[in-house]
Amino acid sequence: MKQTALANSIPINSSIRLGYVKYFFVFIAGLLAPFGFAPFHVPGLTLLSLAFLYSSLQNCSIKQGFSLGFFYGTGYFGFGVSWVIVSIHDYGQLNYFFAGLVTLIFIAYLALFPALVAYLYKSLELKNRKLLSLTLFCVLWCLSEYCRATLFTGFPWLQVGTILIDTPIKYIAPILGVYGLSLVCIFVSTLLTLAVSQNSQKRYLYLIVIVLIIISPMLCKNISWSYIKKEPVSIGAIQANLSMRDKWDEALFWNLLKYYENGINKLLGKQLIILPESAIPLPASYLDKYLQKLNNKALKANSALMVGILQPTDDNETNYYNSVITLGQAKGKKLKRQLVPFGEYIPKPLVAINHWLNLPEPNLLPGKRKQSLIRIENHPIASLICYEIAYPHILREQMPKAQWIVSISDNGWFGHSLASYQQLQMAQILSLLTGRYQVVVNNDGLSSVIDSNGDIVESLPPFSAGLLQSNIFPAEGFTPWIIWHEYPALIFCSIFLIFILFIQLRRLFQQ
Repeated sequence: MKQTALANSIPINSSIRLGYVKYFFVFIAGLLAPFGFAPFHVPGLTLLSLAFLYSSLQNCSIKQGFSLGFFYGTGYFGFGVSWVIVSIHDYGQLNYFFAGLVTLIFIAYLALFPALVAYLYKSLELKNRKLLSLTLFCVLWCLSEYCRATLFTGFPWLQVGTILIDTPIKYIAPILGVYGLSLVCIFVSTLLTLAVSQNSQKRYLYLIVIVLIIISPMLCKNISWSYIKKEPVSIGAIQANLSMRDKWDEALFWNLLKYYENGINKLLGKQLIILPESAIPLPASYLDKYLQKLNNKALKANSALMVGILQPTDDNETNYYNSVITLGQAKGKKLKRQLVPFGEYIPKPLVAINHWLNLPEPNLLPGKRKQSLIRIENHPIASLICYEIAYPHILREQMPKAQWIVSISDNGWFGHSLASYQQLQMAQILSLLTGRYQVVVNNDGLSSVIDSNGDIVESLPPFSAGLLQSNIFPAEGFTPWIIWHEYPALIFCSIFLIFILFIQLRRLFQQ
């Protein structure tokens, strides 16, 4: 009897150990997924990572599926957005313990989205209809990205379709949008799982379909959705590479003003000169004489000047806008709409915690949704400030009037991390979606010019000071994405999910 009991206990313990090992490997797969994004640019790793997750969800319970999804999400976001801790610790005045705790809570929140995808997939999967179940997983992932981008002001970082900017599939981005790219990406990953698991001739059919999905978008490569004008616009940008401590150091303030003035002097004559987000760390109302001097210089040189700077919301100057002002041959201004949670505002549910931790409270307010476009000579342009790059709808609302895009940032808050690289990759997607050239100006590196195909034409090295000088070409017209936004992918996902729910309900009533 003892021998029998011992024999029965061995496979049980082995099964438990195997379960823990499975969670560990899923976590590792999640850690590998961000290698498909910048600065690594290995999209194949992300595809294999997602394929491993999908494979791991087969033959497990609903509860186990939720746990597997959570472990995967913890790895995915734990590495992918690890840069959050830098700003919380270095500039949020929290020690490493509390900064790490806040970061872990944030990562756990983000990990809930893959966990819910896995939970719903296991709840609704059609075990005898593999292609439908496969598509269900793709649809749920796509909808989870949409929810993550919109709930509680959203966090649309590491949208999986972004990795396709480094593949031929990118050429259908102006048709499908970001969520459409995510659908394609996950479909390829899950189809790869089917191909590997099949022993019949279907394996080769699946592999052929995967190859066709990857190469067929090349047919759209030579389609010009927008009309690119032949006359270039000369641009210059100043990348100061100032640390946050130096930037806000009162003793260095006048040196900073002189540095920007010298940089502008070297670029005078360019049609457009751009300074990064909050380049001058003092409200514009305090610098009338300095700004007037820059304005006069720009007018004499026939140059337009865009400056990232704070502007007071009213005469009391108790609250401010993060803004872009224009000088010289430029007209208009831009007030930042999408503020960064914790950095530029505290979400209302967490205000009490912020007070309890005795943290400084931001005094920035968001700009209005409808704002007039900045004009450079006779060219209306779209403008984005930092975090807004992650929200394509903010750019779409400025189309099709805008003839090119200017994006300014200061990622010094996140140190020498992945943040700037990931943001530049999202900017590439925006140019591809709209068929517009883009000038990306970042305080701490990777200031770039991106063409209408989403390719980087010129770029400054990261974490170094320098002047970016190049030409861009104005564009007019519509891409399909400008017309219908992300609606095709989201409508397809919604209809498919309703279809699956209908099948499951019908089965339930038939039992």
